[in-house]
Amino acid sequence: MNSIKTTFIPKKAVNKIERKIPGRKHLHTYPAVLIGRLGVNRKYQGQKYFIGQQIINYIKIWFSEDDNKTGCRFLVVDAYNKQNVLDFYERNKFKFLYADEETERAEQHIPNDAETIYTRHMFLDLLHTELLAMPIV
Repeated sequence: MNSIKTTFIPKKAVNKIERKIPGRKHLHTYPAVLIGRLGVNRKYQGQKYFIGQQIINYIKIWFSEDDNKTGCRFLVVDAYNKQNVLDFYERNKFKFLYADEETERAEQHIPNDAETIYTRHMFLDLLHTELLAMPIV
């Protein structure tokens, strides 16, 4: 379990999260499920199996079903800051919590002299998402 704490993120990101939540229900913390290090064996990456997408769809279903006991609104992930990984999460409807790396670096107190930021915070709103159509294999 995890949460999105609006007090620690820029107003622009808070607006992105709260856009579809009724005004009087705005909170300082929103319950979330953290997807840890999701990975697919290299042997199966980029193949016709779409294993990563199947896992994400399963998680979406699991946490948005009526019998879900967690009460979570969002899925969050600290995605490796590699273009193929970021593209994967974007294809699966995740959005960046911070507009760009510089903002994320500043908000997370990562020194500017550090070569790179290793992960990017991304989120998915479970109430406003559909499953992606799975290609027929």
